[in-house]
Amino acid sequence: MTHDLSLEHLEFALRAHSGVNHSSESGSSPAAVTMLFREVAGETCVVMIKRASHLKKHAGEWAFPGGIIEDFDKSPLDAALRETHEELGMRPEKFDFWCGLQPVDTTTGFEVWPFAGRIGNDVSFVPDAAEVEEVINVPVKVFANESTKRSITVIRNEGERKLNAFAHEDRIIWGASARIITNTMNVVMEAS
Repeated sequence: MTHDLSLEHLEFALRAHSGVNHSSESGSSPAAVTMLFREVAGETCVVMIKRASHLKKHAGEWAFPGGIIEDFDKSPLDAALRETHEELGMRPEKFDFWCGLQPVDTTTGFEVWPFAGRIGNDVSFVPDAAEVEEVINVPVKVFANESTKRSITVIRNEGERKLNAFAHEDRIIWGASARIITNTMNVVMEAS
């Protein structure tokens, strides 16, 4: 079955999504990220970053731009846009907000609130090398294709865990990012 993954369909499906209440009761540190959708060479893509390899948490992992929600942030969305500006140099007004999505918890103690929206092709990034190693546009079709889905095993102090992941070129997208993608794709597919 072929799904409509055009930017227009994603916008329609995600704007129609009722979103979620953004109050945290999990006890985890709240964080927020932006899912920046855009069209590149006629293909719907989402922007992802590779976190700098020297960072203490999630070093070298593929993620969405964003970070910790600080006390001075007006809202989780404000935090996501502030962090995106810090990491990529993107001005907040360049983000056309569509919806907030279900938060995901990480094994490192964060509750991550994703915010989906669109950016234009005129948006260019100036990555902060202290935080971001690489920026890529991942075609959304990657996340709808069964052949890109993987199951990986992560071994940490608390033991062994099997996680869902996505393969894109020579990259593996896993953890909270893969769960955010899965939740987002579920919303889009249910609207098809």
